[in-house]
Amino acid sequence: MKTNNFQIFLTKYINKFIVIALPALLFSDDRLRLIHADILENRPVEGGSVQELKGDVLFKKGEMELSCKKAIFNEKTGMATLTGSTNVVKNDLHLTCDSLLFYSQEDILKNFNNVHIWDSDYNLTADSVIYLTEIDSGYANGNATLIQQKQTINADALHYHKKPESDAVSYEALGNVIIEEGTRIATCGHAIYNRDLGETVLKINPEIDDGDRNLSGTKISLYYENEQLKTLLIPEKAHMVSPQFGWRKTVGDSLTQRDSVKTINDLQGKTLNGFFIDGELDSLRLAGMAMSVYHVFEDSIYKGINEASGDTITMLFDKEDMEEILISGGAQGTFIPDSTNANTESSIIYSSNNIQYLPGEELTHLKKNASITHESTKLTAGYMKLNMKSNVLNALPTLPDDTTDIPIKPTVEEKGREPMRGDEILYNLKSKKGRITMGDTKMDDGYYYGEEIRNQEEGTYYIRESIYTTCDLVIPHFHFASDKMKMINQDKVVARPLILYVGGIPIFGIPFAIFPHQHGGRHSGWIMPTYGESTTRGQFLDGLGYYWAPNPYWDSKALLSFADRQGLTFKLYNRYNRRYSYSGNLKLETLYFLSSQKDITQISDDNRTSFVLDWRHSQTLRNDQRLNVNAKYYSNGEYNRNTGLDPTIRLKQQAVSNATYSKQWKKWKNSLSMNLSSTRDLMADEKIDSSSVFYQEPYKAGQKLNITNNTLPSLSFRHGQSQLFLEKSTLKRWYNNISWSYSSSFNNKMQTYFESDSVPDTTIFQWIMDGNEGYVKSESDPVATHNFGLSAPQKIFKYISVNPSLSLKHVWVNKTFNATLDTASNSLVTTEKQGFETRTTGSFRVSFRTQFYGMFPIKLGILRGVRHVASPSIGYSYTPDFSEPLFGYDFGYFETFQDSSGDILLHDRFKGTRAGSTPKSKSQSMSLSLNNVFQAKVGEDEEEKKIDLFSWNISTNYNFVADSMNLANLRSSVRTKLGKKLNLDLSMTHDFYQLRWQDDYYKRINELNRLPRLINARISTGFRFSGNYLNPEKQRDEETETDTLDMDDLDLGLFQDKKESVFKSNNTGELWSTSLNLSYSLNKSNPDKEKETFWINTNTDIQVTPNWKVKYSARFDVLERELVSQSFSVYRDLHCWELSLNWTPSGFGQGVYLKINVKSPTLRDIKIEQKSGLYGRRAF
Repeated sequence: MKTNNFQIFLTKYINKFIVIALPALLFSDDRLRLIHADILENRPVEGGSVQELKGDVLFKKGEMELSCKKAIFNEKTGMATLTGSTNVVKNDLHLTCDSLLFYSQEDILKNFNNVHIWDSDYNLTADSVIYLTEIDSGYANGNATLIQQKQTINADALHYHKKPESDAVSYEALGNVIIEEGTRIATCGHAIYNRDLGETVLKINPEIDDGDRNLSGTKISLYYENEQLKTLLIPEKAHMVSPQFGWRKTVGDSLTQRDSVKTINDLQGKTLNGFFIDGELDSLRLAGMAMSVYHVFEDSIYKGINEASGDTITMLFDKEDMEEILISGGAQGTFIPDSTNANTESSIIYSSNNIQYLPGEELTHLKKNASITHESTKLTAGYMKLNMKSNVLNALPTLPDDTTDIPIKPTVEEKGREPMRGDEILYNLKSKKGRITMGDTKMDDGYYYGEEIRNQEEGTYYIRESIYTTCDLVIPHFHFASDKMKMINQDKVVARPLILYVGGIPIFGIPFAIFPHQHGGRHSGWIMPTYGESTTRGQFLDGLGYYWAPNPYWDSKALLSFADRQGLTFKLYNRYNRRYSYSGNLKLETLYFLSSQKDITQISDDNRTSFVLDWRHSQTLRNDQRLNVNAKYYSNGEYNRNTGLDPTIRLKQQAVSNATYSKQWKKWKNSLSMNLSSTRDLMADEKIDSSSVFYQEPYKAGQKLNITNNTLPSLSFRHGQSQLFLEKSTLKRWYNNISWSYSSSFNNKMQTYFESDSVPDTTIFQWIMDGNEGYVKSESDPVATHNFGLSAPQKIFKYISVNPSLSLKHVWVNKTFNATLDTASNSLVTTEKQGFETRTTGSFRVSFRTQFYGMFPIKLGILRGVRHVASPSIGYSYTPDFSEPLFGYDFGYFETFQDSSGDILLHDRFKGTRAGSTPKSKSQSMSLSLNNVFQAKVGEDEEEKKIDLFSWNISTNYNFVADSMNLANLRSSVRTKLGKKLNLDLSMTHDFYQLRWQDDYYKRINELNRLPRLINARISTGFRFSGNYLNPEKQRDEETETDTLDMDDLDLGLFQDKKESVFKSNNTGELWSTSLNLSYSLNKSNPDKEKETFWINTNTDIQVTPNWKVKYSARFDVLERELVSQSFSVYRDLHCWELSLNWTPSGFGQGVYLKINVKSPTLRDIKIEQKSGLYGRRAF
């Protein structure tokens, strides 16, 4: 490799220097002359002779003398070979070697073995050297070493040249180049030194070791001045590493141990410039995606690693120590503390336009757009200073004394909390304590301001001269002011004193106040009451209470209300919830009725108490198991009657409780459930009390009035549809479609009841009493049921679906009823018979379905045709008469008697049992239906789409076993959407048979009409329009979403909670909208008593101005020309306050509710309200 390098080296430069030497040869008289030799011999050679010289040989050429022990000299060619103590001297230049070959005409010396060339400025040694004597230049090959100007250059090959009057040579070194300069060592594969420029260029894997620092890159240029290095340049892939030593403290159980540690600092970027003073490194400048990894030590103790990057990194040195690091242009970094660093446990991420780091002082300055993130805390500001010794961070809007920069207020952001801002922030990273001057923050929907905010404990803030408001204006419409305030995160805010200001005017103050503070979550706190007056309740105080949220899984709310005409009402709500496990609530409501006496001294006389307890629980267990519980208990039936606003609540006089457990085996399609239920009639005692308005007089002996109906228990098992003949392959036979299902249940019904008896010697009946109370009887009646189903869906003729099915029901009971014929009354008398009995019944069904498709080729505009899909269906069902033998077998479910007139009387032994009556007449019917869908095809090719136009469905059935009028009514319905603006629904019922006037009323007869007679019709529609008030030309019509089929059930929200603003959900940006629903119905089943209704419902919302909204709702009876109900609502946005007015002029919901309140949910109890009518009837 060395030979190849030298050959390349020699080939490149020999011709160059021969051209320089030839002129000297042509124009000089100097020739190589033999001066002395002890022995001279001439030896002939081809073309001439040569001289063989021995012993103290001396040659001279100009000023140069050559001496040796032996020589061969060709005077004709001027070429001489010298061996043995070879020495060359020219002025102050000396050359020694073992042997040399001198081309005197070309002034070229080829020196071999132990070559040494030196003068007063340089010293060169090598294995061989080609020396050009007239220009002081040479080519050294093999272990070349050049020493000059405090530098030692080692290389495999080296070319050098010294200019006249120069004090050093220029050189080019090749192969394993090592340049030593004091403690600085440079290595590379190719080095070039230009003496005139004072520049050294290192190529091919160049590296420089300067003390402990190592620099590398694709190329390194060094520039010298006065024999000392001044600058250094790495133009590409600049990289510098340096080791750092210290100690790492480790703390054991009782001892502190110090272990030595070695770290590597790393600096890299696109380019690097180094600057030296007196040969020592003074600074480095790294540019282009610069990155730095620096290890931090404090008093030689290892603290962690600091990683930084930016457009430019500048490092300043003081001798061997790093004095300062400057990062500019998108500077960012991360400090990762060592695991033994007790001051800081988590990483610190920072960024700014410029970063200045002072390792000695352990100070970091972040200038412009500064940001620091530590754990879940992020701090931003215009300027920051971080002292790692004290772990104190100081943040300011701008750099001190900088009046040109745009200020950025210091802001602290913590995960899950609102940002906190201020004019100055001091923060201790270790203690996590800080101070904010002139700070402000937003929490929940409120704003806090303070002259000084401190956090002495984690999550707790102390505010001096504080302000709290939910108004976001610089000068808020209202605020609370306090000299001292304490904020506890996820808990509460404590202030003292607290003064409310409205418009800057103090309104009232309290010495002490507590606010909830849960960052939008649940929080404990007092619930403020409201005052009102109504004719029903008199003067009342509503909603005083407390909400308690001890943990994320359950909470409790207690509310109290007092009305001077109604009494004291107390409610307790408890909720619990564990996600994916269980949830539920427990509610207690009690009402203490006061006496109606006007004398306050007698207010406790004749008082009554009633309460209700309600528990709901739902739980998901392992392995597809569930448990649901719904339990209620009422002390009596008065509570709903006296507290219910909704008539359905007031009439609800049953307490229903149940608990259900279920288990599924999905793989086998099995499921099991168990249910316990109880239903209690809250009015049972009132119904047997002859003095009560709810008294129900019995009309026969043995009449029962149920008190409770309990199911203890109800068990059911079900196996879903399964193939009877399993087949896993894709090729299936018809019998592989046969499937079966099975279900069974056991139900034990237990009931308590009152029973009636006849009064002796009268035709009057009465309830059996036990003293002043009813005599309670009880009984238990279990039943077990088994159901088995078989179905075999098939395809016939490719297009027709056939589904035959068979169902069997098998029932077990513990009692039946026998009958005897009472000849006196010619009627059957039943007696109960205890004992196990079974009954099996069943039915058969089959259905046929298919579809037909048709196309009407109507082309009009984008319309390409109308598609018609017809789906006819025919069904047949059969249930046998179980009072007669079936296939020759008598089931024995019925007893047969013949009365005195010869008529046959049938007695069903299972009638009156839990099994129910047995089918005693054959059922055989056929159902017919036709569903039609009409669709329009519009568009072309890929853009073609179908649009549903309308659907038309008709159905009827035919009873084969009926003795007359076998056809059922014909039912039909049509539904369509017209132009995407409104829905239209039409339903009709037609009768096939005629009506005949008979015995003063119309009677159906078994004669068909020529056309089916309309007996019932209903048509309904609805549409909605809305638009943008500011752009009337862009007003748009929208398709209604109203379900017109259920429009008659609309109650216009008469029983909804009117306290919530009707505009809360109106967030669509529409400035006006109107909806209109119409419903018309006609009943002509009895021509003498035709019934006709026509209702119109309308709702209108208008955004009068950006702050004013109006809503109107009404229902009209068109036929009676009567306004059934209407309501008006007005809403005014008062920025941080709001005003709402709801007025229902008439009807059950009649009343007025006026409310002015703070918008914020946190301060919703700051309000003024006035109620009347419905709104003032009930507590909260």
